[in-house]
Amino acid sequence: MKKYLFLIMLCLLVVAVSAQTDNDDTQFWHETKVEFPLDRDKNLSGIIIGNLRISDNITDPADRRIGFAVKYKATKNLTIQPSYIFRNQGRPGSDRFEHRFRLDITPKKSFNSFSIENRSRFEHRAKTAGRNDDTFYRNRTKLKVPVRKNDETLFTPFVSNDTYFDIQNPRVHRNDTVGGISKAFTKSFTTDFFYQYRRNFQSGTKHINVIGVNFNFKVN
Repeated sequence: MKKYLFLIMLCLLVVAVSAQTDNDDTQFWHETKVEFPLDRDKNLSGIIIGNLRISDNITDPADRRIGFAVKYKATKNLTIQPSYIFRNQGRPGSDRFEHRFRLDITPKKSFNSFSIENRSRFEHRAKTAGRNDDTFYRNRTKLKVPVRKNDETLFTPFVSNDTYFDIQNPRVHRNDTVGGISKAFTKSFTTDFFYQYRRNFQSGTKHINVIGVNFNFKVN
Protein backbone atom coordinates (compact mmCIF):
# COMPACT_ATOMS: atom_id res chain seq x y z
CA MET A 1 0.00 0.00 0.00
CA LYS A 2 2.87 2.39 0.77
CA LYS A 3 4.31 2.07 -2.72
CA TYR A 4 0.92 2.94 -4.29
CA LEU A 5 0.53 5.93 -1.98
CA PHE A 6 4.01 7.10 -2.98
CA LEU A 7 3.15 6.89 -6.66
CA ILE A 8 -0.14 8.75 -6.19
CA MET A 9 1.78 11.52 -4.41
CA LEU A 10 4.14 11.76 -7.38
CA CYS A 11 1.20 12.07 -9.78
CA LEU A 12 -0.30 14.83 -7.63
CA LEU A 13 3.03 16.61 -7.69
CA VAL A 14 2.97 16.52 -11.49
CA VAL A 15 -0.40 18.27 -11.45
CA ALA A 16 0.73 20.78 -8.85
CA VAL A 17 3.63 22.09 -10.93
CA SER A 18 1.33 22.92 -13.86
CA ALA A 19 0.10 26.24 -12.52
CA GLN A 20 -1.67 28.36 -15.12
CA THR A 21 0.14 31.40 -16.57
CA ASP A 22 -0.51 33.98 -19.29
CA ASN A 23 1.56 31.95 -21.76
CA ASP A 24 0.00 28.50 -21.64
CA ASP A 25 -2.21 26.11 -23.56
CA THR A 26 -4.41 23.10 -22.88
CA GLN A 27 -4.22 20.26 -25.41
CA PHE A 28 -5.54 16.79 -26.14
CA TRP A 29 -3.12 14.17 -27.52
CA HIS A 30 -3.90 10.78 -29.01
CA GLU A 31 -1.59 8.14 -30.48
CA THR A 32 -2.39 4.75 -31.98
CA LYS A 33 0.30 2.12 -32.48
CA VAL A 34 0.00 -1.24 -34.21
CA GLU A 35 2.91 -3.61 -33.58
CA PHE A 36 3.44 -6.83 -35.53
CA PRO A 37 6.27 -9.42 -35.58
CA LEU A 38 8.83 -9.49 -38.39
CA ASP A 39 10.54 -12.77 -37.42
CA ARG A 40 9.59 -16.09 -35.88
CA ASP A 41 11.36 -15.42 -32.58
CA LYS A 42 9.52 -12.07 -32.24
CA ASN A 43 12.77 -10.23 -31.50
CA LEU A 44 12.11 -7.93 -34.47
CA SER A 45 8.85 -6.01 -34.78
CA GLY A 46 7.34 -3.44 -37.11
CA ILE A 47 5.22 -0.59 -35.71
CA ILE A 48 2.75 1.68 -37.52
CA ILE A 49 2.22 4.99 -35.73
CA GLY A 50 -0.60 7.55 -36.03
CA ASN A 51 -0.83 10.68 -33.92
CA LEU A 52 -3.28 13.58 -33.49
CA ARG A 53 -2.79 16.61 -31.23
CA ILE A 54 -5.51 19.20 -30.67
CA SER A 55 -4.14 22.52 -29.42
CA ASP A 56 -5.40 26.07 -28.71
CA ASN A 57 -7.39 24.93 -25.68
CA ILE A 58 -8.54 21.79 -27.50
CA THR A 59 -10.04 23.60 -30.51
CA ASP A 60 -7.50 23.19 -33.35
CA PRO A 61 -6.58 19.68 -34.69
CA ALA A 62 -3.68 21.11 -36.70
CA ASP A 63 -0.93 18.68 -35.64
CA ARG A 64 -1.18 15.35 -37.46
CA ARG A 65 1.53 12.68 -37.65
CA ILE A 66 2.03 9.28 -39.22
CA GLY A 67 5.06 7.02 -39.35
CA PHE A 68 6.62 3.66 -38.78
CA ALA A 69 9.32 2.05 -36.64
CA VAL A 70 11.32 -1.15 -36.42
CA LYS A 71 11.90 -2.45 -32.88
CA TYR A 72 14.75 -4.85 -32.19
CA LYS A 73 14.85 -6.68 -28.87
CA ALA A 74 18.61 -7.00 -28.48
CA THR A 75 18.40 -8.64 -25.03
CA LYS A 76 15.71 -9.25 -22.43
CA ASN A 77 16.29 -5.77 -21.01
CA LEU A 78 17.41 -3.75 -24.05
CA THR A 79 15.52 -2.57 -27.15
CA ILE A 80 16.76 -0.55 -30.13
CA GLN A 81 14.20 1.24 -32.29
CA PRO A 82 14.78 3.44 -35.35
CA SER A 83 11.70 5.27 -36.65
CA TYR A 84 10.43 7.84 -39.13
CA ILE A 85 7.57 10.29 -38.49
CA PHE A 86 5.93 12.63 -41.01
CA ARG A 87 4.36 15.64 -39.31
CA ASN A 88 1.75 17.88 -40.95
CA GLN A 89 1.56 21.02 -38.84
CA GLY A 90 -1.02 23.46 -40.09
CA ARG A 91 -4.34 23.77 -41.81
CA PRO A 92 -5.16 22.12 -45.17
CA GLY A 93 -2.95 23.60 -47.91
CA SER A 94 -0.18 24.58 -45.52
CA ASP A 95 3.41 23.61 -46.36
CA ARG A 96 4.52 23.35 -42.73
CA PHE A 97 5.80 19.78 -42.81
CA GLU A 98 8.45 17.93 -40.84
CA HIS A 99 10.37 14.71 -41.46
CA ARG A 100 11.55 13.24 -38.15
CA PHE A 101 14.27 10.61 -38.01
CA ARG A 102 14.67 8.99 -34.60
CA LEU A 103 16.76 6.34 -32.89
CA ASP A 104 15.72 5.01 -29.46
CA ILE A 105 17.98 2.95 -27.20
CA THR A 106 16.08 1.75 -24.12
CA PRO A 107 17.51 -0.37 -21.31
CA LYS A 108 15.12 -1.43 -18.55
CA LYS A 109 15.19 -3.29 -15.25
CA SER A 110 12.30 -5.11 -13.58
CA PHE A 111 11.99 -5.76 -9.86
CA ASN A 112 9.36 -7.57 -7.80
CA SER A 113 7.06 -4.58 -7.42
CA PHE A 114 8.11 -2.10 -10.11
CA SER A 115 10.14 -1.58 -13.27
CA ILE A 116 12.26 1.31 -14.51
CA GLU A 117 13.52 2.19 -17.98
CA ASN A 118 15.71 4.92 -19.43
CA ARG A 119 15.20 5.81 -23.08
CA SER A 120 17.88 7.71 -25.01
CA ARG A 121 16.46 9.23 -28.20
CA PHE A 122 18.46 10.89 -30.96
CA GLU A 123 16.07 12.90 -33.15
CA HIS A 124 16.62 15.00 -36.28
CA ARG A 125 13.78 17.18 -37.58
CA ALA A 126 13.98 18.27 -41.23
CA LYS A 127 11.54 21.16 -41.73
CA THR A 128 9.91 22.97 -44.64
CA ALA A 129 8.52 26.52 -45.05
CA GLY A 130 11.93 28.15 -44.52
CA ARG A 131 12.32 26.94 -40.96
CA ASN A 132 15.61 25.75 -39.49
CA ASP A 133 16.16 22.04 -38.88
CA ASP A 134 16.55 20.77 -35.30
CA THR A 135 18.55 17.95 -33.76
CA PHE A 136 17.83 16.78 -30.22
CA TYR A 137 19.05 14.28 -27.69
CA ARG A 138 16.16 13.26 -25.44
CA ASN A 139 16.48 11.33 -22.20
CA ARG A 140 13.36 9.85 -20.60
CA THR A 141 13.19 7.91 -17.35
CA LYS A 142 9.96 5.99 -16.73
CA LEU A 143 8.80 4.20 -13.57
CA LYS A 144 5.94 1.67 -13.67
CA VAL A 145 4.28 0.10 -10.63
CA PRO A 146 1.73 -2.61 -11.53
CA VAL A 147 -1.26 -3.10 -9.25
CA ARG A 148 -1.91 -6.84 -8.92
CA LYS A 149 -4.58 -9.06 -7.44
CA ASN A 150 -4.22 -12.83 -7.26
CA ASP A 151 -1.16 -12.66 -9.57
CA GLU A 152 -3.18 -10.74 -12.16
CA THR A 153 -2.20 -7.18 -13.15
CA LEU A 154 -5.28 -4.96 -12.85
CA PHE A 155 -3.62 -1.78 -14.15
CA THR A 156 -0.22 -0.08 -14.08
CA PRO A 157 0.34 3.49 -12.83
CA PHE A 158 3.42 5.19 -14.26
CA VAL A 159 5.39 8.43 -14.07
CA SER A 160 8.09 9.69 -16.41
CA ASN A 161 10.33 12.66 -17.10
CA ASP A 162 11.68 13.50 -20.57
CA THR A 163 14.32 16.22 -21.10
CA TYR A 164 15.21 17.62 -24.53
CA PHE A 165 18.78 18.74 -25.17
CA ASP A 166 19.40 20.89 -28.27
CA ILE A 167 22.53 19.48 -29.93
CA GLN A 168 23.01 22.27 -32.51
CA ASN A 169 22.77 25.01 -29.86
CA PRO A 170 23.85 23.19 -26.68
CA ARG A 171 21.14 23.88 -24.12
CA VAL A 172 18.04 22.38 -22.52
CA HIS A 173 15.15 22.97 -24.92
CA ARG A 174 12.13 21.60 -23.00
CA ASN A 175 11.00 19.15 -20.33
CA ASP A 176 7.98 16.81 -20.21
CA THR A 177 6.62 15.33 -16.98
CA VAL A 178 3.93 12.66 -17.23
CA GLY A 179 1.68 10.73 -14.86
CA GLY A 180 -0.81 8.11 -15.99
CA ILE A 181 -2.27 4.62 -15.93
CA SER A 182 -1.92 1.74 -18.40
CA LYS A 183 -4.67 -0.84 -18.69
CA ALA A 184 -4.41 -4.07 -20.69
CA PHE A 185 -7.91 -5.07 -21.81
CA THR A 186 -6.66 -8.07 -23.77
CA LYS A 187 -3.28 -9.55 -24.68
CA SER A 188 -3.47 -7.54 -27.90
CA PHE A 189 -4.90 -4.20 -26.74
CA THR A 190 -3.58 -1.78 -24.11
CA THR A 191 -4.70 1.78 -23.36
CA ASP A 192 -2.73 4.55 -21.66
CA PHE A 193 -4.55 7.41 -19.93
CA PHE A 194 -2.23 10.25 -18.94
CA TYR A 195 -1.68 13.85 -17.91
CA GLN A 196 1.42 15.67 -19.19
CA TYR A 197 2.99 18.97 -18.27
CA ARG A 198 5.33 20.46 -20.88
CA ARG A 199 7.73 23.29 -20.07
CA ASN A 200 9.27 24.99 -23.11
CA PHE A 201 12.42 26.89 -22.22
CA GLN A 202 13.50 28.27 -25.60
CA SER A 203 10.53 28.74 -27.94
CA GLY A 204 6.80 28.31 -28.41
CA THR A 205 4.13 28.28 -25.70
CA LYS A 206 5.96 28.14 -22.38
CA HIS A 207 3.50 26.00 -20.40
CA ILE A 208 1.36 23.23 -21.94
CA ASN A 209 -1.10 21.02 -20.05
CA VAL A 210 -2.05 17.84 -21.88
CA ILE A 211 -4.76 15.25 -21.34
CA GLY A 212 -4.21 12.20 -23.51
CA VAL A 213 -5.17 8.64 -24.35
CA ASN A 214 -3.13 6.16 -26.40
CA PHE A 215 -4.20 2.90 -28.03
CA ASN A 216 -1.62 0.13 -28.42
CA PHE A 217 -2.44 -2.90 -30.56
CA LYS A 218 -0.19 -5.94 -30.83
CA VAL A 219 -0.55 -8.57 -33.56
CA ASN A 220 0.78 -11.93 -32.38
